[in-house]
Amino acid sequence: MKIKLIEIFTSIQGESSYAGFPFFFIRLAGCNLRCSYCDTKYAYNENAPEVEIEGILKKVESSL
Repeated sequence: MKIKLIEIFTSIQGESSYAGFPFFFIRLAGCNLRCSYCDTKYAYNENAPEVEIEGILKKVESSL
């Protein structure tokens, strides 16, 4: 199965009860919510490359 992927990155969670913990972020393409506070408008792009989910999982596992 393929999904449209914008980016994968590690960072520190800045929101919720998990704030301050290291996180692995998988940002998908094609968001249609258009929140007024959105800081990732580039994720609106629906023309992002399609990536196999298995490939994403392998990338996450190799980073642990």
